Amino acid sequence: MKKWQYALIILGVALWVIAVFLMVEGSILGERTTGIATLLGIMGAFIILITSQHVMLLQKVKKS
Repeated sequence: MKKWQYALIILGVALWVIAVFLMVEGSILGERTTGIATLLGIMGAFIILITSQHVMLLQKVKKS
């Protein structure tokens, strides 16, 4: 994997961690942070999914 792929996966995990923090400790930023937390969690999941699929596709092409 290349450095930018590791960086994207770390970004996705960081978004998940922030989303979990907002869900658990929502009172720090005020009420109604669940929508933002949900959006961040979904964005993090898609970043991780797309990056991992791209890496697998590149590995499959290199083997051919």
